[in-house]
Amino acid sequence: MIPRHAVIRWGDPLLLGVGFVDHDHCEAVEMINRLAAAAPSERLDLARAFARHCAGHFAREEAMMVKTGFFALDPHRDEHRRVIAQLDEVIGALEGGDPCEDYFAVELPQWFLEHRATMDYVTSGFALEHGWAE
Repeated sequence: MIPRHAVIRWGDPLLLGVGFVDHDHCEAVEMINRLAAAAPSERLDLARAFARHCAGHFAREEAMMVKTGFFALDPHRDEHRRVIAQLDEVIGALEGGDPCEDYFAVELPQWFLEHRATMDYVTSGFALEHGWAE
């Protein structure tokens, strides 16, 4: 069931065909929706958990890129690093009392959907075409 407050609705159109990527993305969507709907007092712990989730996902994705010889590893990895740095800044803002409403309701969901539709789409397709198997 899709919660009413969902800022991203998970479904088959978001699948990329790489099992761990799809699984991690589904979890990320659930976490983003929780962050967007959370009371400001609940966001700090949720944001820290999301940052840990992203770090693990990015590491798995980068390992896949290395293993398959992905042609755009450096720009994709740079984007991952940028997002982790941004999450660290947001966590700092949350610690300072800023609820970061726009970040969780607009910026983060928009980034996720754009990243999935561009970088992750190309990366997953390349990996599958170059023998990726889990």
